[in-house]
Amino acid sequence: MASLRNALPRRTHRERSQVASRAHLGLLEKKKDYVERARDFQRKTGKIKNLRKKARERNPDEFYFGMVNQKTKDGVHVAERNDGADKLSHDDILLMKSQDLGYLSMKKAVDDRKSERLQSGLHMLLDKPLNQHTVFLDKSKDVETFDAAEHFDTMPELAGRAFNRPRRKAFEADKEGSIASTPVMTSTSSKQYKKIMKSKDKAYEDLAERLERSEKLRKLIQRKEVEKKVMGKGRKRKVEGSSSGAPPVYKWKRKRAR
Repeated sequence: MASLRNALPRRTHRERSQVASRAHLGLLEKKKDYVERARDFQRKTGKIKNLRKKARERNPDEFYFGMVNQKTKDGVHVAERNDGADKLSHDDILLMKSQDLGYLSMKKAVDDRKSERLQSGLHMLLDKPLNQHTVFLDKSKDVETFDAAEHFDTMPELAGRAFNRPRRKAFEADKEGSIASTPVMTSTSSKQYKKIMKSKDKAYEDLAERLERSEKLRKLIQRKEVEKKVMGKGRKRKVEGSSSGAPPVYKWKRKRAR
């Protein structure tokens, strides 16, 4: 019977909420909230009690070897750095810089490949086109009221395009359900066109971010390569300091090959 009683649906008990007259005091505290708050208070009180006990029972004459490299300044504990034990060797630093260069080069190559795929998919024109579409009007006052969409008999969203610009008749025929050999844009509505343009703008933003990140990685790789070469052998002197993100320029003394 116990298993059958547990299988039956039970009544859902709803908790009482804060009354409207006490809403300014926040949520009504339940027992689980009180238990959590009380345990947190007891834990903090216990820590303070243990610290006071340690301070009260501290022996001023006690000594540990760790105190040699430690001191207090204005009552605050200060530990001196142990440069001798944890200092990396010259070869270890060169190895780490080589690993950093490999990782940065890999990330730059990945971004460059993705940028190339985006450019090929978007057909982005790097230079401004030289051709222009000039429309001649009979009267000068018609220039102020000129409407490109009405002149080219197309949708307002397609008026600024120089290619694949179907006329309104093609859109009307597509709405009526006629099957005709119209361009690709005739099968899309105004909302679909806006959605396509939005995704296209997002792709251009992604491409711009990747190109900017690739340029930053290129400068960082150059800086790391210069640091690695400076740590190598040979006498050198700095010719020019770093400026606008470019690494400093060094000149090495010529060495006769024997």
